[in-house]
Amino acid sequence: MATALETLIDHIDRMPADERVALQKQLDEAGVLDQFSVWRPQAGPQTEGYFSKADLTLYGGAAGGGKTDLIAGLALFAHHKAAIFRQSLKSLKGLSERMNALMRQAGMGKISGNPPRWTGPDERLIEFGHLGLPGAEEDWQGRDHDLKAFDEGAQMDPRKIIFVLGWLRTTRRGQRCRGLIATNPPLGGQGDYLSDWFAPWLDPLHPLYGKVQPGEILWAVFIDDGDAIRTVWVDGPEPVEIEGEVRTPKSRTFIPARRQDNRFLGTDYDAQLDQMPEPMRTALKTGDFLAARQDHEWQVIPSDWVDLAFERYDQRIDRDEPMTVLAVDVAQGGKDRTVLQPLHGRRFETNIVRKGTDTKDGADVGSLIIRERRDNAMIVVDCTGGWGGDTVGFLKRENNIPAEKCVFSAQSGESAKDSRIPFYNLRAELYWRLREALHPKSGLGLAIRRSATVKAQLTAHRWKMRNGKILIESKEEIKERLGSSPDEADAIVEALGWKQKAELKKVLRTEAESRMAPLGDPLDGF
Repeated sequence: MATALETLIDHIDRMPADERVALQKQLDEAGVLDQFSVWRPQAGPQTEGYFSKADLTLYGGAAGGGKTDLIAGLALFAHHKAAIFRQSLKSLKGLSERMNALMRQAGMGKISGNPPRWTGPDERLIEFGHLGLPGAEEDWQGRDHDLKAFDEGAQMDPRKIIFVLGWLRTTRRGQRCRGLIATNPPLGGQGDYLSDWFAPWLDPLHPLYGKVQPGEILWAVFIDDGDAIRTVWVDGPEPVEIEGEVRTPKSRTFIPARRQDNRFLGTDYDAQLDQMPEPMRTALKTGDFLAARQDHEWQVIPSDWVDLAFERYDQRIDRDEPMTVLAVDVAQGGKDRTVLQPLHGRRFETNIVRKGTDTKDGADVGSLIIRERRDNAMIVVDCTGGWGGDTVGFLKRENNIPAEKCVFSAQSGESAKDSRIPFYNLRAELYWRLREALHPKSGLGLAIRRSATVKAQLTAHRWKMRNGKILIESKEEIKERLGSSPDEADAIVEALGWKQKAELKKVLRTEAESRMAPLGDPLDGF
């Protein structure tokens, strides 16, 4: 006959995972769980992180917030098969040493090997890996774990994290699965993807920013746009149709943690952080994911100038003006995107973005242009590398619609207005002209619709001198650093580059139409 204890244990084993976790939390708060005799999460953010029900959690922010210990505690006491990643294999040493110290106290053996690894009874497993080398993520294809933890995730390639999370699963009954990104704030633009993945908590431009609480559960879907991965936020866990495909949302949350939340670190650690240079010191002490973002000394367009353009858009500058220019950055097939950027007077309206796979040839792109064009606007097509030639041909030959060609690699022949330094090519000229136009003292008052993507792309461009001329980074260089193509920014500079010509053409057309207007009959009315 089963004892009362055996009956209770059997009942707990049969409970749904979420109810069992809730019971475990109650028992822990009462101090009766044996599993925490060696380690227990500290009260506050670490406990919230340990018991969070989110599928993907971003934890941390400030240095000393207990990120390493949370990973160790989850891997040792809450999961059956765990994989823990850092950017390099060498940087795993501190984490594995901390876990070995806990395991010695618990009589669980030790982590050993290269790369480090631990196997326990009942097929328990903890593996360590790195994602720094090209193709490193492919070593983890098909390897199931119920915990995938990324320590200092801001240093990692987001595509590699997404790839590894593809095998976050288990066949063990009642075992929950979770992904955990534990990290300090991004430094120098590194890890900016986190501000998109967890935008409601981190991005001031997101409509939910300031309205959601730390640890609150939200639901989202990752969308692969080819060269970039974006997030679509939805209302709940129910399957939802996005762009013609049914997707199942996963839950996310952000739990901030600071040094003050870690009772094992004292004033000596604070003093150590105070020796850091700014803005790193503020970022690591406060956990502010935006504090360490600082304009690069060779950045073409300052971040503050973009923010001012956003504010002018909100002030409804030129809201009722007709469309002046429609600029097109073409992607025919492949992973890039086709972007159409309308310009109404001084106002850059909401762009139109389509997957490259949906605009496979010139007819596809041309048809999209015809549908979106308004007010006889001038059409400008990026023909760099020949990609836009089919589109221009489709518009001119088959529809008798004129279109201008933009070739970024073409010679410029122009110079900067202030320094009179010549431009290396048309790309340098167009981006520098946008810089000049956005200058607070330019008086042009350009207005750009708020977008975290647009801001990231516009502020990513850097310049240098080559042969006495201003040269802007190539699209490929920016794509490598940003993780995505600056297609939306390219469309903006194209539109601005042809703005003056479009306005002049409109004036000439209006004058011509007035000269052609029939004269009034002087005897009319008699």
